[in-house]
Amino acid sequence: MSLEEKRHGIAEAARARVELYDTLAQLKDRLNYAQRVDDAVEGAKVRIAAEKRENPLGFAVGVASAAALVGAAVWGVASLVAKKFG
Repeated sequence: MSLEEKRHGIAEAARARVELYDTLAQLKDRLNYAQRVDDAVEGAKVRIAAEKRENPLGFAVGVASAAALVGAAVWGVASLVAKKFG
């Protein structure tokens, strides 16, 4: 094997190694669900803070509406349970 062939083989192996590391990094990013959830939660926090800062009245109305909706759902479930067991 000539020196030129050896250099070509080494360069080819180096390129393959770079491609492998790139593929592994992409797989790590795609398969790291805990990090993806953390990133999504952080993004939601940022959007909520921005909405609160830009439209405080709308934010307060939204929070009150969500609380009323959850309260109504809990009341409905509690009523059904009370009727079934009462």
